[in-house]
Amino acid sequence: MVCKDRHRYFADYENLPEAQDNRSGGRHVCAGCAYEEGLKDGIKENEKKTNFSHLPKSQAGTVRHKDAKSAYSLGYAKGKISS
Repeated sequence: MVCKDRHRYFADYENLPEAQDNRSGGRHVCAGCAYEEGLKDGIKENEKKTNFSHLPKSQAGTVRHKDAKSAYSLGYAKGKISS
């Protein structure tokens, strides 16, 4: 599954660290989808996830090769503050 959401081009993701290797499986996961899932989990106070293989892939825009784990953690932290 490939992400087609507009968040792939949001400037907010430009400052995320890059995932240059694929040892953890996160290099091609859409960082925008990971961020949004982290935000929802943080708001709902769900346990943090470590596996993102269920999320869509993306090689487009500002999320290209960005670290999905960092994006998720950032969203989770923001969600915790919002809840």
